Amino acid sequence: MNADLQERLFAEKCHRLHTYLVGTRSLLRDIAEYNRTKWPVHYPLARAVGGLKRSSSALASGASLSDTPSAMRRAITTDDIDSSSSSMSETRLLDTSDLSVLKLDLRLSYHADSDVMGSLEESSIARLLDERLVQCEGHIDKLIARVADRSSKILVTGDLNAGKSTLVNALVRRDILPYDQQPCTMLFCEVLDASLNDGIEEIHAVPSTTTYSRSDPSTFVRISAEHLEDVVMENEEQFQQLKIYTREHLSAQESLLHNGVVDVALIDSPGLNRDSLKTTQLFARQEEIDVVVFVVNAENHFTLSGQDFLLTAGNEKAHIFIVVNRFDAIRRRDRCQRMILDQIRDLSPLTYAERDDLVHFVSAHEQLDGGSADFARMEQCLRSFTLEQRFKSKLAPAQRYASNVLHDVGFLAAENVAMATQRIQDINAILRDGMPRYEALLTQRSDATSRAESILDSSCVEVRRHTTAHLTTTQMHLQDAAEKVAYGGLLSLWSYAENVLLALVRHLEHEVAECDRFACFSIRHARTELASLEDQRRCLDPQASTATITDDTVPGDDSSVTASQIASIGSISNALDTVQLELSDFVDLDFGRNWATLTSLSASLGLMASRSVAANALTLVRFTSSLGTTTARRLVAATAVVIGAGSLFYIASDMDATVRRKISERVALMLDEEGFVGHHAERLTMETMRSIRPFVWHLQHNFQRMVEAEEHKRADHLRRRRAAQDSQIYFDELRAKAQELADAVRAVSADI
Repeated sequence: MNADLQERLFAEKCHRLHTYLVGTRSLLRDIAEYNRTKWPVHYPLARAVGGLKRSSSALASGASLSDTPSAMRRAITTDDIDSSSSSMSETRLLDTSDLSVLKLDLRLSYHADSDVMGSLEESSIARLLDERLVQCEGHIDKLIARVADRSSKILVTGDLNAGKSTLVNALVRRDILPYDQQPCTMLFCEVLDASLNDGIEEIHAVPSTTTYSRSDPSTFVRISAEHLEDVVMENEEQFQQLKIYTREHLSAQESLLHNGVVDVALIDSPGLNRDSLKTTQLFARQEEIDVVVFVVNAENHFTLSGQDFLLTAGNEKAHIFIVVNRFDAIRRRDRCQRMILDQIRDLSPLTYAERDDLVHFVSAHEQLDGGSADFARMEQCLRSFTLEQRFKSKLAPAQRYASNVLHDVGFLAAENVAMATQRIQDINAILRDGMPRYEALLTQRSDATSRAESILDSSCVEVRRHTTAHLTTTQMHLQDAAEKVAYGGLLSLWSYAENVLLALVRHLEHEVAECDRFACFSIRHARTELASLEDQRRCLDPQASTATITDDTVPGDDSSVTASQIASIGSISNALDTVQLELSDFVDLDFGRNWATLTSLSASLGLMASRSVAANALTLVRFTSSLGTTTARRLVAATAVVIGAGSLFYIASDMDATVRRKISERVALMLDEEGFVGHHAERLTMETMRSIRPFVWHLQHNFQRMVEAEEHKRADHLRRRRAAQDSQIYFDELRAKAQELADAVRAVSADI
């Protein structure tokens, strides 16, 4: 295959991979947005028993996302519907083989086996996942830029004092970078071919890599070669990077920088374990790099920081170019080689599989001093890996990272589909089981409300009936109450009339108070019945407060409902300014009634004296006929006087009865005119209603609160079910999209 065809194939693969990376980034953004605004993406947990295990190398070995079991179940979190269905003690941290790129570190740093998932809310885990999604999106942005950039960047990294600067000098055949037995590199030093700087050898100290432009002198500081060592070792001005443009005195077939195929940059980095800031920068910088050349000191092997770096880089780069430097200082080289290869096998299996081309044991000093066959072979393999196997060195890392991301997305989608399905089933069960209680509550509310209203109505009706009947009878028999007043004779007649009036007032007040007491009794009885209904309601609501309406609403015997005073009677009992005594109260001018009385009396007297009168009637006639006319007239006049005097005596003797009758009739008439009976019947009825109504309202309110609480629960369950259904659809579609995109990413062949 000629070079032009290879270049066209490579460009076509770059374009396809670029498109798939953009699609993967869009997928991550969509998940992050959904996670923040609609549904917290549930992070799957491994099960203690029967948990599914997956290999992180599944995609690398050609496994399909469709192999992911669709019936996965997640462990219960604090937001699950029925937490009693499984125990939190059965959950464990997710196995590292289940996820790779989207794996969250939920272990306590000081205790590797500590499970903190139970103490984290689902929302907290969702926020951690959101941060991880943002990091992955940023990484893909860098991959997109790397795929679009036709040049290649080689990062030379490793632990402190591993000989990284020496290796770079050996590769370019010049002592460009300072080196020492002690760590000396304080910042990133990028070595490029001078042809990229118009053929001029220069050193640019860059304060900010984001604003650097070779054509803009304001974005960098030129430094001389004499000051390079001071800047590299001290970096007092805190430059972010050095750009070193140099010319190699090698042919294009031998040169790595000036190779005639692609622009290559060699980047020397500070040691991994120099300080945490430099290490963090180095971990982040590797995302921008196409090829990682990891330099290992043969005397130290892989340190912990080196192992962490390789594991992190392994999410993207399946193949790491490893140079074991200072191998000439090792006495038992076979043992050293075996031990280092064993470490590589665990850290990067694919690198170990191609160890003949990717793992080299050399001495950079030997190359600088005069040449080395091992170094020459290493240099040839590096050149081949960077230039000839560009898909493996440049595109395969992006393909691998995208595949890992899509694998994790598919795994999360499958877990969330299963979780959403389980949640829908749980909610349906809750709604189904709660329906009888809800219907019973509605029935009980209706019955209790009807009963409470019936108690109120019957109490008011009974108070009105009793008050009307009782006060009507009282009004009709006022004279009976007046008869209890002692009569002291004609001389004390006025005082007697006042006492009669006062007795009537007190009698009316007493009878109204009696109606008042009956109303109080009715109120207490109704309250007792309503309290019984409230107790029955509390049995349905164990969480209900024991507080209820206070008894202040119900008046007692001492604080009567008549405390507002009786409008028409109160003034009589207090000041006697409404009813005044009159002369007519002492004289009965009803002659019809008196004449009838006199006639009756005369008839009685006549009946009693009928025999004597008959005997003397003839004598009286004879006597009167013997008298003269004048004498007869005088006799008649005298008889009339006697009869009048007798009538007056009779009237005077019946004066107390007249006073009682007249005052009673006048008070009764006044009560009729003012609607005394109806007024107090209405007043006590309203007082009774106002006293009982709060209890009825309280009972109705409590039942309504229970119904609303139950309806709120049901509405919340329905809302959560709708959200779960939407989530089920979304993640099912997401799983299909991830599978389709993963197949397309894998279809980008590694053959050039």
